[in-house]
Amino acid sequence: MIVESDELYIFTKSGNEVLTISREKPCMKAPCWLVERTQGKSAGKRMIVLERALKTREVFEAD
Repeated sequence: MIVESDELYIFTKSGNEVLTISREKPCMKAPCWLVERTQGKSAGKRMIVLERALKTREVFEAD
């Protein structure tokens, strides 16, 4: 799956919906993204996550 900036994804470790902001430098050779939570009490919180932990809502709900 190709992750793009300014798109909504589900962060699979928490199930939170996040907006991708920008690609970050790799962590242990794995691609990473700066994302921002979009819902709940922690909406607006930014964090760096591994690209493999991001899925589209359709893929996340199908799993």
